[in-house]
Amino acid sequence: MRRSLLLPFCLLFATPLLAQIDRYELGLRLRASERRLAAAPAGPPRSAALVEFDRAVQAFFRLDLGGVARALDAADRALGADAAPEARFAASLQLVAARRLVDTAAGRAAFTLCRAYRDAADDERGEPSPPDGLTLRVDLVGRDVGWQQTINTLPFAFELPLPDLGAGDFTVRWRVCRGDQVLNDRTQGLSLSDELEARLGKIAAAAGAAAETAPASIESRSLPHLWRTLRTMTKQRGEETVLPGDHLLAEAEALATAVAAGTPLHGPARSGQHWLVAPTTQGNVTLRLLVPEGTTTAEPRPLVLALHGAGGSENLFFDGYGDGAIVPLCAARGWYLAAPRCGNLGGPDLPALIDALAARWPIDTRRVVLVGHSMGAALVVGSASRAPSRFRAVAALGGGGTLARGAELQQLPFFVATGSRDFLAAGARSLRDTLERRGVPTTFRDYPDVEHLTVVQFALPEVFACFDQALAKR
Repeated sequence: MRRSLLLPFCLLFATPLLAQIDRYELGLRLRASERRLAAAPAGPPRSAALVEFDRAVQAFFRLDLGGVARALDAADRALGADAAPEARFAASLQLVAARRLVDTAAGRAAFTLCRAYRDAADDERGEPSPPDGLTLRVDLVGRDVGWQQTINTLPFAFELPLPDLGAGDFTVRWRVCRGDQVLNDRTQGLSLSDELEARLGKIAAAAGAAAETAPASIESRSLPHLWRTLRTMTKQRGEETVLPGDHLLAEAEALATAVAAGTPLHGPARSGQHWLVAPTTQGNVTLRLLVPEGTTTAEPRPLVLALHGAGGSENLFFDGYGDGAIVPLCAARGWYLAAPRCGNLGGPDLPALIDALAARWPIDTRRVVLVGHSMGAALVVGSASRAPSRFRAVAALGGGGTLARGAELQQLPFFVATGSRDFLAAGARSLRDTLERRGVPTTFRDYPDVEHLTVVQFALPEVFACFDQALAKR
């Protein structure tokens, strides 16, 4: 099973009116809530919202996924969202797609509207009927496609007509309204592709052959990974984040052609974001990679390695953590960004990953910086202390870590950050104390009111100021 976008994930049994919340839905809610938090000025509303984010993190560790969504919605209300009963009810709804990669010939996409969690106001009277006068409105952003229906019972299924749209990756916008008043306004992804099953069949055959290809290459190992991702998008047990399914389908076909011809596909000329598997001397590493615009083989660029927290994945730094706040920070500087998938018992060998990436892209291996959150913080601290000469700066956010004995770290600057509400604050402070005792240049930040998850979005601007300074030095 693929990991949750956020934290450890388990399946919950659905009731007739209350469907389980999956990793996709939680990821959508997190991204929306972190966008609102990032736009909020300092003050009592933001502090109150951070209390709810802390409750959301606690609910994750209790495996109470409905509690997570409920806390994120409470954070939105603290930031000014409508708190009326009908608005709270609308916020508790989720729109579940039967599949998020659909053949254009189908002409329609199936969805179900249902509740994602019980609101606190429901506890004494059980599951309520929908408030009177609510309407669901669904459309595709930028296209003349629309559908609406009165919400009388839950759950209810429907099909959204998709007349002659052609292939592409689209945004579904759905709103719960009472008259002209919008009570809930949400978006999610939907991809349409021509001749989908036939193309997936060819990719499946090519992926099977590629898995046996020797020696291993980025192309031969990435193709089976993309095949599995695409097949998952055709099932209701969907992917964990919004993925460009039609784009990835074309990418998989290009990979299949490259593998058959024995030629490389990926390199500096293909800028943008890529979902890859990189074979290294220590094994295969699943990662998401940002290739900056305007790179050439004659122009080596810095590399940022970003390691996620426990239960996360390669998508977390790109799509979570302040709605992917690290991506524009790297893109604006023309830096590569690689986010590898880490297991709960450890991460990849980072020096081996650096060498594998630098063999294909013009990465300056003398200018590599690390950032990690929670479990990822411990992983980057361990990697840096085992091979300090391979890195130029380290940022450990929302966590601590163990330094290797005898490690020479005096020339490697560290940025350590926590929040006053972070349950791992003691680990971060302990790391700071250990670094300072060893004479390591250390910057420490303790953000007031900030909890474990949002420390990343609050810290990243200062993290990159430290990276700028470290990489400017000879």
